[in-house]
Amino acid sequence: RGVDPMGDATEPIQSDYVRVKRKKTTIFLFVEQTDTAADLRAKVNLVTKVPTSDIKFFLDRSGELPIDENKTLADLKVENEQELYMIYKKEGTDEWEEIDIATPDGKPADGATS
Repeated sequence: RGVDPMGDATEPIQSDYVRVKRKKTTIFLFVEQTDTAADLRAKVNLVTKVPTSDIKFFLDRSGELPIDENKTLADLKVENEQELYMIYKKEGTDEWEEIDIATPDGKPADGATS
C-alpha cells in the first residue's frame, strides 16, 4: 500500500448550488461560499438578461429576510441546495414586486400537505 498518486484529486470537488425561485421559474445556480448578492445577481443576469440593479434576493418566502449585500453566502449560512427567493423591480418604477412562488400542480409552495 502506497501513497495515492493522485493526492487530493480524489477528494470531491466542493461546489454548492442554490435554487433561486421566482413565480413559476426555478434557476439552479452553482455558487461558491464566498459569493455575495452581487455575484448571485450577475449569475442570474447571464440567464435572464434582467439588469442586475432590478434583482433582489431573500432567504425566506415571506420576504422578511433580504440577503445582506455585504455578506457572503457563508456569512449568511446559506447551505447547499437551499432555496432563495428572487423578485424584480417593477418596470418603469422604483417599486419591487411581491414574492410570488407558484407550483406546477397548484398546491401551496410552502410544503403544506392535506
